[in-house]
Amino acid sequence: MSNPLLVLENVSTGYFSQTVLEEINLKVYPDDFIGIIGPNGGGKTTLVKLILGLQPLFSGRIYFPVGKLRTGYLPQATQVDRSFPITVKEVVSSGLKIRNPLFPHLTSTQKTRVDQMLEDAGLAGLASRPIGELSGGQLQKTLLCRALVEKPHLLILDEPNSHVDKKFERELYGWLGELSREMAILLVSHDIGTITPMVKTIACVNHSLHYHPSNQISEEMLKVYNCPVDIIAHGPVPHRVLRVHDDE
Repeated sequence: MSNPLLVLENVSTGYFSQTVLEEINLKVYPDDFIGIIGPNGGGKTTLVKLILGLQPLFSGRIYFPVGKLRTGYLPQATQVDRSFPITVKEVVSSGLKIRNPLFPHLTSTQKTRVDQMLEDAGLAGLASRPIGELSGGQLQKTLLCRALVEKPHLLILDEPNSHVDKKFERELYGWLGELSREMAILLVSHDIGTITPMVKTIACVNHSLHYHPSNQISEEMLKVYNCPVDIIAHGPVPHRVLRVHDDE
């Protein structure tokens, strides 16, 4: 087995004096595709922020056994200010690291990379359009290109199918299936019924983290781990819906 890209050991974090996540243990390997599920307020987004270095560490440690980790991040759509005066191409370009801050210009290689990302995503014709004029799907494509433009080792997506239509959702998940052969992916979602066929493993986050080493989850497992998912089966397709914890 290869070395993990990312290790969280006995990690706790929160806001001010309130602990949101405690005793979190997780290893992310180069070929991982992990679905992160759990109830609203359970700490899914806090976990993402912690991994990205945007959340203070109360205790435990986070480290990168293979060295510096390039991470791409697709935030929730509600975190994006659509009124900000920036174009599609500028958003994607902002995902690149500027080599010399004194001369903040893209290299020819970087410009080619941005143009290729826009072409691959079907956004070339929208390169000069302000993000405020985009549909939900077009905006998510733009933000995903931004997350991918530096060729990350780890891609993190926080509820990527929110505020988009089903056509884009199918396109997005097809894209993620291809990307999972090139990088590790952490996918935060409340829609476990949709993501289960594509992810390899599941992490249920509700103030603590319970890792399921496959994408096959039984109702018995969920009860043992206190994970907020009910399983309903009718016909050949199992459906999973979130429920409220008994102790909430």
